[in-house]
Amino acid sequence: MKKNIIILLVFFLGVTVSAQSDRSIERGEYILGVGVNTVNSLGTKGPFNSPGDWAFRFPISLSMETRWAKLFSLDIALNFNGFEENERLDAAGPPDENLSYWSLDSSVKYYFGEFILPRSEWIDFYGSAGLGIFTIEDTNISINVGGGMMIWPNVRKQFGIKLQGVGKFALNHSNSGDEYPNNHFQYSIQFLFRL
Repeated sequence: MKKNIIILLVFFLGVTVSAQSDRSIERGEYILGVGVNTVNSLGTKGPFNSPGDWAFRFPISLSMETRWAKLFSLDIALNFNGFEENERLDAAGPPDENLSYWSLDSSVKYYFGEFILPRSEWIDFYGSAGLGIFTIEDTNISINVGGGMMIWPNVRKQFGIKLQGVGKFALNHSNSGDEYPNNHFQYSIQFLFRL
C-alpha cells in the first residue's frame, strides 16, 4: 500500500518545471519528442563506463514539454527499453531471463543557451532536475539530474532534435547488489515537433 501511495505521489508530482528561453517555444505551446534511448545500469559511478554494455532493446522514448515561465518549462518523459539474459547488468549479475525497463520521469529544465550563445537562436542548452519512477524487475523511485541541448535546423522551428543525458539516483537502491533497479544513466535522442 505504501509503495502504491508513493507511486501515485510521484505520478501527480510528475508535472515538473523546466526552464526554457524564448528561443525554443512560447508560453502555451507544446513540443512533442519521439526517439530512442539507451540505459547504462552497470553499478558503476561513471556515466561512460563500458559503453558497449548499454541496453538497447525496444528503446522507445517519448516526451512532452511546455513552457510556463520565461526561463522554465515542464517536461514529462516515458521511456521503454530492456536487458538481454546473460548480459552484464549491475552488481546483481547477469539476469537469467530478458528484463523489461520502463520509466516515467518529470523534470524541471533551466534553459541557459542564450547566456552562452546570445546570438544563436538555432541551439539551446539546458539543465534539468526532477523525479521519476522506473522498473527493472522491481519498481523504484529516482531523483533525476541531467542536461542536454535542443537543435532547431529550420528558421520557423517547427521541428528539431533533442540530445539528453540523465543520471537517475534510486531512492531505494541496494548496495549489496541483490536487486536490479539501482542507480543508472539514461541517454536519449529525440526528434521534436512543435504542436
